[in-house]
Amino acid sequence: MKNKLIFLACIIFIAIILRLSALSKSLIENVYSRFFYKGLAGNLNKFFGKFSFSFGEILLIIFIILVILFIIFTVKNLITEKDKLKILFNFLYAIVCAAVILYIIFMSVWGLNYYRIPLINNYSDYMEKQIDNEDIYAVAEYLVKDINNLKSQMKYQNINTNFQALNRMVEADYKNIFEEFEFLNMNYIRTKPIKFSKLFLYLQILGIYNPFTFESNVNILIPYISFPFTIAHEMSHQIGISYEDEANFLAYLVCSKSEDLFIRYSGTFETLLYLLGQLNRDENYGYLINNLNEETKEEIREHNKFWQQYSGELSKVSKKVNDAYLKANSQKEGVRSYSRVVRLLVYYYRSKNLL
Repeated sequence: MKNKLIFLACIIFIAIILRLSALSKSLIENVYSRFFYKGLAGNLNKFFGKFSFSFGEILLIIFIILVILFIIFTVKNLITEKDKLKILFNFLYAIVCAAVILYIIFMSVWGLNYYRIPLINNYSDYMEKQIDNEDIYAVAEYLVKDINNLKSQMKYQNINTNFQALNRMVEADYKNIFEEFEFLNMNYIRTKPIKFSKLFLYLQILGIYNPFTFESNVNILIPYISFPFTIAHEMSHQIGISYEDEANFLAYLVCSKSEDLFIRYSGTFETLLYLLGQLNRDENYGYLINNLNEETKEEIREHNKFWQQYSGELSKVSKKVNDAYLKANSQKEGVRSYSRVVRLLVYYYRSKNLL
């Protein structure tokens, strides 16, 4: 009993130290994110990149099986053994220890990235003026013009919408953002398809990053128009980007710098949806929609229709879990943090003197 309590106290102490280290964003940014994580993830990426399948999915299945077996074994002992209090204590002790150890591993290999210096600090010179609807309309108008231009060019080219082909192209395109964010430069690998993609549709999950195996995974049953943007979003987590708005921002930049028309179109399409979602439905909103080409408007309708068919109780539970996870990891707005990409876009366009 004494040794068990000492062990528990030790791992709790380690967990507290890790959490306290997160109070210094400068320490996390310069020591953890730019040095420790970059070296660890960069090297392990090379190992897990050798597998065509998601190693993380297999580990998750094994973990679930072990949990189920552990519960069955505990229930069996409770029925057959006399010392039920001891069995319950060991059961609770194992759960607490496992949770603390998982927390320590999570924070060590990934979680501390949630406390690094935000990307938005790179645009501090452009943050004096507050963002208003006019700024958002201006960016949206720019994207509408861009998407119309891309759509007109795509009519005269063969567009490749194959997931694996797009996966390879986005992987190659990712190096373009390191010109602007050199400190993010590290080894990364392409995303992997989720085997249980149908289940993830009902959870309304487009992709997921496994921090324990450093693998970015994408739901291959989502609309093909979302492939490039989602691939780029999940790959951003590999290079140490934890905030969802920053992942969306980098996904847009990666796609916008691609030579492939469809990849650029996907990035603009998905980003435009975030902008439209932040605008008041007034005459200016109507002006934007009226100026959008008919094919893209139809694609937006089809996009919304697709996700509506997978909306239900399971998706609501998934959203609540994701919301709680994000809030617990320094993203106070939870799932709404995805749409905060609008803020980054405005500052980015200001920095380019486009607003």
